[in-house]
Amino acid sequence: MPLLQATDTIRRTAVSLFSDHALQPIDAAPVFRSGTPSYWPVVLLFLVFSIYVYLNFTNSKKLLQVFLSVYSNQASKQLYREDYRLTKSTSVLLSLAFVIVMAFLLLVTNNYFGLILQDLQALSQFLFFIVLILLVYIVKLLSSYFIGFSAMKQELNREYIFNVFISCQTLGVVLLPLVICIQFSRYPTEWFLYPALILCGAFYIVRFIRGFIISAVEQNVGILYIFLYLCALEILPLLVLIKFLLVNF
Repeated sequence: MPLLQATDTIRRTAVSLFSDHALQPIDAAPVFRSGTPSYWPVVLLFLVFSIYVYLNFTNSKKLLQVFLSVYSNQASKQLYREDYRLTKSTSVLLSLAFVIVMAFLLLVTNNYFGLILQDLQALSQFLFFIVLILLVYIVKLLSSYFIGFSAMKQELNREYIFNVFISCQTLGVVLLPLVICIQFSRYPTEWFLYPALILCGAFYIVRFIRGFIISAVEQNVGILYIFLYLCALEILPLLVLIKFLLVNF
């Protein structure tokens, strides 16, 4: 009994190891870190990096033209006249890299905001976003060709789709450093996530502006028709897709 009393007295009078120390908290709330110890993100991101290195060594001139085409309408038209099609090897590799990078970004955004599929593992979510991106662009491609054929504006439609894919391919290159930082950096995820989302929005706006220039200025298409086309093919499907995913997943 005296031993128990002595132990209790020591416990009450002892100074806690975690009080009055020099270690002060930096963040008031837990910091979200997206990096995972899995090996598949390393393999896939290295694959994307290898694609860009390979294209830079084998066809650096064409790669530079693709980047410039996003910002220069003249460069875009020159690339279009040079028969740079979606089935070319350079275009296929750039599109593949874009799909992988964008799927990573969607995965991080989904986990950061806690939107959908929270019960699934990261790899399963990543594969889901891969399939989702492919379906979205396949449907967009088919719908655009159908509208262009119905409106007798097939050449205009082909040029617009060409600019859409050029924008996506360049966006994949721009987003890769931010995605790598999100995955491997020790800094908070939002430091890189928000700039990445802003870049996506900026590229989306530039794509709208390019579509307006091609349609209204060069092809003399009415502004009302352009607005209806963009709403039917770009804005409305995106909103419907987001609503569908949030409700059903």
